[in-house]
Amino acid sequence: MAFLQTITTHENSLFSKNLLYDHMKNTSKNPSSYSTKPLSMKIRAANAVNSTLVKSINVEELLVKPRISPAPEFQFEEYMKISGKKVNRALDEAVPVQKPELIHKAMRYSLLAGGKRVRPVLCIASCELVGGLESWAMPMACALEMIHTMSLIHDDLPCMDNDDLRRGKPTSHKVYGEETAILAGDALLSLAFEHVADATDKVTPGRVVRAIAELGSAVGSQGLVAGQIMDICSAGKDVNLKDLEYIHVHKTSKLLEASVVCGAILGGEMLSKWKNYENTLGVSDCCFKW
Repeated sequence: MAFLQTITTHENSLFSKNLLYDHMKNTSKNPSSYSTKPLSMKIRAANAVNSTLVKSINVEELLVKPRISPAPEFQFEEYMKISGKKVNRALDEAVPVQKPELIHKAMRYSLLAGGKRVRPVLCIASCELVGGLESWAMPMACALEMIHTMSLIHDDLPCMDNDDLRRGKPTSHKVYGEETAILAGDALLSLAFEHVADATDKVTPGRVVRAIAELGSAVGSQGLVAGQIMDICSAGKDVNLKDLEYIHVHKTSKLLEASVVCGAILGGEMLSKWKNYENTLGVSDCCFKW
């Protein structure tokens, strides 16, 4: 009945009156004879002269097939901004000021000093992409930022790069001293793994353990630390392209890759599909600091 009503609506604008009359007459006499097979019918142009037939269409597709509106354009900057704010709130809650106050203040000083939160947002986005929820990935997202912050604190030390400023502010060792800065980095590293294990909810233990293993691998002697030691050993020397790529792949993109892989694991995806980020993001540190 809906089919006939739809045709009637377009009687004077689309379809031939004779063809419409024949169709209605046949189906009204024997409704059971109506077939859902595509009907090849002729559309008349609204201003066609002498009822010239101008186009053939499939009526069933026109009347039954739903119209699909184009998906709205993804607002990347807005997503980064909103997700970054959520990560900042979660980090603030994860590292409260408590005794001993000095170490926790030092941890918070560097952790909450700003930044793009690229790694946490990548983790959340990959989890959501495979059907997971933001809440499943948030503890891991915080852990990634804790580890990234640890690497910056240690990288700024006099025994490393000896930097006085980070994100426009005095570096941790300039504010709290070298000893406290080292301990603040150590504390953030250990808290990262504790936080994932303790705060991750509604994810199977096997996936949590697998994600923790991926995170540990990205940070250790085959990951971030490998890139850092190669960077130290290359200081003052001519470095070939292969070694330079090794430094950036391990020092920077291993943790970026882990962000995507860990999020996907927590969301329920096989990680093998997500293990190619080091090849595409390895040189990112050459362009700017993430």
